[in-house]
Amino acid sequence: MAFALIPLLISLALLFWWRAVILFKRTVEDVPTSKVKGVFYGLNEVKGSVKSDSPLQTYLTEGPSVWYEWSISEHWEKTETYKGSDGKTRTRTKSGWRKVDSGASCQSFFLMDDTGVLLIEPRGANVEVPTTMSHSCSPSDPLYYGKGPVGAIAHSTYRRRFSERSLTPGDDIYILGPAKLREDVAQPMIAKSKDARYYFISTKSESQIIRSKSILAFFFLLFSFLVALAVPVVAISVETGIEPQEVFVQYPEWEFCAASIFFAVAGLFYLSLLYNGLIRVCNRLTHALSLIEIQLTRRHDLIPRLMECVKGISEYEREVQELVASTRSSAVGRKERASGEIGEEISQGIGLVGGLFALTESYPNLGADQNYRSFMKELVDTEDRIALARAFYNDSLLALQDRLLTFPDVLIAKWFRFKAGRKLDLLPEPEMPQDPKVSL
Repeated sequence: MAFALIPLLISLALLFWWRAVILFKRTVEDVPTSKVKGVFYGLNEVKGSVKSDSPLQTYLTEGPSVWYEWSISEHWEKTETYKGSDGKTRTRTKSGWRKVDSGASCQSFFLMDDTGVLLIEPRGANVEVPTTMSHSCSPSDPLYYGKGPVGAIAHSTYRRRFSERSLTPGDDIYILGPAKLREDVAQPMIAKSKDARYYFISTKSESQIIRSKSILAFFFLLFSFLVALAVPVVAISVETGIEPQEVFVQYPEWEFCAASIFFAVAGLFYLSLLYNGLIRVCNRLTHALSLIEIQLTRRHDLIPRLMECVKGISEYEREVQELVASTRSSAVGRKERASGEIGEEISQGIGLVGGLFALTESYPNLGADQNYRSFMKELVDTEDRIALARAFYNDSLLALQDRLLTFPDVLIAKWFRFKAGRKLDLLPEPEMPQDPKVSL
């Protein structure tokens, strides 16, 4: 019976891998795509292009890159003698590839879309990028010793294979990963987090990722099922000495029992996936609503303070302009006044100029236009943040509604009484003061 544990453990391992692939696929489907300006704390899905002003240089192709890895393998072949089951000496030839050198490097880069740029730290991510080099050659090729080691391995056939994968500036990428606050500026970034389950970077589109994971999950499930059918075959064959192919004919009830147990276990795995997936989508919807409230609170607290600053600076500039105008009027009127009034005019002029210099020294960069432009830029940025938070909520709501209406999620939703969220215009008003009124 101990031999039967081997296919049993293999079947369970394949089943766990199938569950992991399905879980990742459903996460990709459920997490809404965020714009760069709408990236918030937590798990985010973003799409854009790679941007780097000073990229790295790859080792093999020597091209620009922000993430790359390379390897060099050398082919070997040897002939050995052995004794067969009949006691006769025979020869056989073995061959293969052995890795002789490899390396990798990466740097931080920016993901760019139509709303801005987002800092990406790729260290620790699961990266799927295209192969930029796959080349086999002999010592006559300059690449053989130019990039590879000088020495040869044992039993070498003097064939080397060079391979490289690279993420280059300008590539379109898909990222599923956790966002956190940057240390240098008050902006988010995507980086590895020990609390996050996924950090994934790929040059494939979202639909391609979902399709590839679906195919992979199907094969994991199929192979797991076939191996599960082999459990009673191995056990009975070892105990009775019957040929494995005869077990299928003589003991079909054991195969039926193995298939039933397999589908029962796989079904429990899948039900747990459905239930936990609905829980995560509901929690994500709650998180999306809290993001809206955070942005509304930010607007309520920030805009009035900025508005008072602009008003204050505009008031100082108005005082400067009034002093300048008053000084000019005094200078013009001086020609028309009597000589007895000259001393008084000089005293007033000294006071005006002193006040003017005091203001300009305290506020040397007065400029109402620039202040108003900065204020309006911050105001537009605040409204954009709120709009993106609302869009994230709507996308999260749509993902939940899709799950609640599609099979087989609808069965779990009715069984455990999951409810869809409400539309944004039907939500209760957040418990906070009214929106600030902008009046300059």
